[in-house]
Amino acid sequence: MTLRTAIPRRSLRTELLVKLALLLAVAVLLLLWLISLPRQLLTVRDPATLVTIAIADIALFVVCVAFVLHRALIRPLREVAKAAEDIAAGNLAGRMPPMTTHELHHVAAPIDRLTERVLEDQAQLVRTEKLASIGRLAASVAHEIGNPLGAILGHVHVMRGRLEGRTDALEALATVERESARIQRIVRGLLDYARARPSAPTPVDVDDVIRSAVDLLRSQGLFATVDVELELVNQPLHVSGERHDLEQMFVNLLVNAVDAMNGRGRIVVRLERAARFTLREPATRRTADGAQGIIEHPPSSRAQRWLASHDAVEIAKIIVADSGPGVSRELAERIFDPFFTTKPAGKGTGLGLAIVSRIVENLHGTVWVTTAREGGAAFHLLFPIVASPVEATRPPRTGRRRPTPPVSRPRAQR
Repeated sequence: MTLRTAIPRRSLRTELLVKLALLLAVAVLLLLWLISLPRQLLTVRDPATLVTIAIADIALFVVCVAFVLHRALIRPLREVAKAAEDIAAGNLAGRMPPMTTHELHHVAAPIDRLTERVLEDQAQLVRTEKLASIGRLAASVAHEIGNPLGAILGHVHVMRGRLEGRTDALEALATVERESARIQRIVRGLLDYARARPSAPTPVDVDDVIRSAVDLLRSQGLFATVDVELELVNQPLHVSGERHDLEQMFVNLLVNAVDAMNGRGRIVVRLERAARFTLREPATRRTADGAQGIIEHPPSSRAQRWLASHDAVEIAKIIVADSGPGVSRELAERIFDPFFTTKPAGKGTGLGLAIVSRIVENLHGTVWVTTAREGGAAFHLLFPIVASPVEATRPPRTGRRRPTPPVSRPRAQR
């Protein structure tokens, strides 16, 4: 967004009224002075002379008024019109000239905002088309690679049994298996990224899904040296989607945060019920010790576009923040692109956040990243809140407790 130096502005209406009133007063006083001149200074004192003097006085007044209007109104409007024509001709880098009056500023500022919105929409359209092409390519590549890769891994297992006692051969075989498994993770990530939108979404309790994802990763030992703090609503809060997708989304975000901190640090997951109007205001950040700080982040352009296309009154706002190195402003959009990663070679596929972005899109939400008060990255997610399932549709409870079927857990994409 273009930054402008603050310019002191005045009211155009007040300025014109004051100047025109002064010019009119001067014209009237000049006319009265000429009429009241002594007879010896005015050689001919007949009606024709007085009319000529009056016409000259009026003409002088009109010229002065025209000069004032040209300088205060016509010239700025011509500059605005010229800048608008340049923008209409395709020069979207152009901006309106700075205006010194409130009224003209209110004319020029919306044109600047419209131009910036067009640039953002164009960038978003290009990115969407690029991601759609990558999605189609990912599905095709994953399908073509998956079958021969499965055959390779199958033969590796067979060969391991036939090469017992041959250490050098087994080491080479282990390398083949390790790299094949890495390719398999990439293929699985491609399939997850290219997966179609869920066909039958249901209300899912976000509070419960977050706790489930944290418990899953804690049981796997991922949080052994990480302090995870949950700031949740402690009550059901439902969004429309599939539970598996939400679990995979949170797992990917949490794994990404742990990787960014090299396994040591602090992660905070916040969930709140936000009113629509509060999301249009600048966010007031707090420091890590809880003290109130200055406004650091204006409303996200992603959030504004999402709010403009959704009419949800109440919104689930989720923040996953960490104490890692954070994400620079230049990379804030690129980190959601497939295969883009800041990790060293061999440490990640660059699909984790791309899958998060695709899941969020499928769930009719939005996601963006800013700087966290913990010092690292803060991923913000917005989803429209839906009504909870009707109690009457649930099966009646019986005296015997029915066994809970096993739930397939999503695997983290690194």
